Amino acid sequence: MKNASIGIKLQFAFLLTSMVALSNFSSSAHAATFEFDIYYGLGAPDFSLHIAPLAVSVYPWKNFGFSTGIEFANRTKSSSEKNITKVMAIIDSDGDEFDFTYTMDKYRDELSAQILHVPIMLKYRDKWFYSAAGLKIGIPRNVKVNMSYEGFNTEAYLEYLDAHFANLPHMGFGEHEDDSFETKISAKTLFMLAFESGVRIDIGKNLALLFGAFVDYSLNKGFSRSLKESVEWEEYTGGARVNVNDGWRDWKPWSAGGVAKLQFWFNTEM
Repeated sequence: MKNASIGIKLQFAFLLTSMVALSNFSSSAHAATFEFDIYYGLGAPDFSLHIAPLAVSVYPWKNFGFSTGIEFANRTKSSSEKNITKVMAIIDSDGDEFDFTYTMDKYRDELSAQILHVPIMLKYRDKWFYSAAGLKIGIPRNVKVNMSYEGFNTEAYLEYLDAHFANLPHMGFGEHEDDSFETKISAKTLFMLAFESGVRIDIGKNLALLFGAFVDYSLNKGFSRSLKESVEWEEYTGGARVNVNDGWRDWKPWSAGGVAKLQFWFNTEM
């Protein structure tokens, strides 16, 4: 949490420095245009909701400029399966091998995260069209996996005894109660390539609506975990238990979708 807090402070410091630098750069030109955007976006396959309470662009040239700001994103991605059956060969502490079988009627897990983005973009615009490309630096917050399962049963088959064991709860074999749980995950800062393009519609003096499409692609993994099997049989003194794990070994988010913006701008003469 301390590292994330420091990271957020650094991002805001970078944002303010970028805005000052852009402003100073524009002052050396004869004219500049300043834009302010508020926008919302939706994307997939990571279902993502993007909200930018503030995005600032400076155009030191007529059609080309720079943009930065603050963007909040909620990302979720889920997976589910039905009617699962799997058989695994297991050797116990006595050296005996047996076939471990589990069945599951329903399984679902969902990864969710909140991300604070600071975009650094190069932009082009004219009366009807705009385009932007660059990098988004993102700090993930509240990254977690919610998992649930129903109709979970386990059994063992010992070939040398030609015997099935499907009702030995103290050994982890039998019918298990439906369950759900949440796992929190520590994630790293993300560096994402970003591209956006769309149309501009003037609706008033220095006021426009923008509709476009975007693609975000992370260059690095937010986390990487070493996990065991989704279902594992674990021995302990005097018995055994069955553990169910989520399947999120790593996370490298990307999404493509649509965006709608309300834009205000003004011109300066130097």
